[in-house]
Amino acid sequence: MIVKMGALCKNLIIFMFVNSINAEITNDRYYPRYHLAPPQGWMNDPNGFSVFQQEYHVFYQYNPDSALEAGTAHWGHAKSRDLLNWQHLPIAMYPNETYDSSGVFSGSALIEDDTMYLYYTAHTNHPGETPNHEEHQALAISTDGVNVVKYQNNPLIEGADRQPDFRDPKVWKHGDTYYMVLGNQFTKNDTRLGRVLLYSSKDKYNWSEVAIIGESDGSLGYMWECPDFFQLDGHFILLMSPQGIPAEGDKYKNLHQTGYIVGDFDYRTLTFKPTTSFQELDHGHDVYATQTILDNKGRRLVLAWFDMWETNYPEQLDGFTGQITIPRILTLSKDFRLVQRPVPEIRAARTNIVYTGQASGGTVATLENKAGEINIRASALYDLEFFIEGINASVQIYYNASSGQISLDRGGDDGLRRTEWQPANVLILNIYVDASSIEVFCGAGEVTLSSRYFPDGPVSVRLGDSSEASQFRVINMRSTVPIN
Repeated sequence: MIVKMGALCKNLIIFMFVNSINAEITNDRYYPRYHLAPPQGWMNDPNGFSVFQQEYHVFYQYNPDSALEAGTAHWGHAKSRDLLNWQHLPIAMYPNETYDSSGVFSGSALIEDDTMYLYYTAHTNHPGETPNHEEHQALAISTDGVNVVKYQNNPLIEGADRQPDFRDPKVWKHGDTYYMVLGNQFTKNDTRLGRVLLYSSKDKYNWSEVAIIGESDGSLGYMWECPDFFQLDGHFILLMSPQGIPAEGDKYKNLHQTGYIVGDFDYRTLTFKPTTSFQELDHGHDVYATQTILDNKGRRLVLAWFDMWETNYPEQLDGFTGQITIPRILTLSKDFRLVQRPVPEIRAARTNIVYTGQASGGTVATLENKAGEINIRASALYDLEFFIEGINASVQIYYNASSGQISLDRGGDDGLRRTEWQPANVLILNIYVDASSIEVFCGAGEVTLSSRYFPDGPVSVRLGDSSEASQFRVINMRSTVPIN
C-alpha cells in the first residue's frame, strides 16, 4: 500500500492533536459487533491470512498510535477458532529495521513444518529524492503463532530494476517449488502502468523472477496492489486491487478498485492465459486489498479491508479506523464469475428473531445493538425497495425489475452504487448489518455490495411502501469482537 491521504475535515484536525498521541477508543457507536476491527488506532490491508495450529490468523496493516492516518505501518494480529470470535494478539512486527524503517507493508503467510513464514514488503522513504521511496521483500518467522522474528539476512528480494513500487507478496507452494506474486508499476511510452510479477524459489529464501502474470494495457490503471493468484474450480484467478482506473458509467466509481481476471495457467511454461476481462469483485463503496487462503476444510476464503482510501469516516473521531469484511467462501460460476457466500460460521452470531413471515410495504423491525441479518425472498418480476435507517444515516437497497439492476444508495454526492443483476424468478437477498457497515449478498452470492455507513441511535429495517416479500426475516446479531 501507498498512502494518499486527502485533506481532513475541520473537526478531524481539531481532534487529531489528542488522538494522534495515544489512540484510544472513546465511543463504541460505530465499532463493529461481529466484524474484526483494531483494538484502537488505524487498520487497513489484511495480511498473513492463514490457518496455524487449528486457528485462523489475520495480520493487518496497523497504526497503533493514531486513528487519523495510516502512519508508519506495523503488523497488527488477531486469531480465531471459528472466523467469528476474535482474540487480539500483541503487535507482530514493528518498523524497527533500517530496511523497513518507513513501514512493514503488506504480505502473506506460508505455513510449513508447523512454522509461520511471513513474507512482507519492507518500505523505506527518501524525502526530497527521486524516487522518494524504495521497496524490498523480506521475511519473518514464527514458531508459536505469536512471537515473530525477522530473518537475519533480509531483505530477500532487492528488486533493483523493479523500483520503486514493488510490493505485497503473496506466497504459495506447488509441487516442490514455492511461488510469489508481487504488485509492480512500470513505465511504457511515458505512461505508468500496473502489473503482477511471478517469482519462484526452491528453498523459501532465494527467489528469482520467472514471469509476468499480467499487466495493464493502459485501461487498468497505474499500479496493481495486493495481488493474489490461485486455482479455483479448474481455472486460475488473478485477484488484485488496481489503482487509477477511470470511472465508466456505474463501474469503477471508487477511488481504487478490487477485481479479478479468470484464465488458465501452465506451471510448465509459467504462462497465464486470460479467459475473461477484468471484473469487479464487489459493487459497493468499501472493498479493497483482498487476501485469500485455502483452509483446512478445502474452502477458498477471502477477506478484504472494509474501507477505502481518502474517505475520512467519522469513526476516526472515536479512536479507530477500518475493519475487515465477513469471511467469504469463493466459488466460480459457469460464466466465470466469482460467487461469494458468507462462511456458515457467521450464523453462530444470531440471537433472537425480530420478525419472520410475509411482509407488505412499510413493515418495520428494529435491531438490537445496531447489528442483524436480514433475509428477503420476493418475486423477481417486481421492484423491491428496502431501507436500513438510523439517526443521520439511511441506506436504500433497490432492485429494479425492468432494468435488471440492484443498487445501494447511502446518500450524498457519491452515495449511489449500482450494477446489473437479473435473477430468474425469485429474488433472494441476504443482508448483514453491523454498527457501521452493510454487506448485501444477492441470490447465491453472484453479486455483492459492501459499504460503510454511520448511523447514530437505534437502527431499523423497513420494506419500501410499494414492495412485498413472500419471506422477510430479521435476526439480531450478538457482539463477538472485543474492543481491546
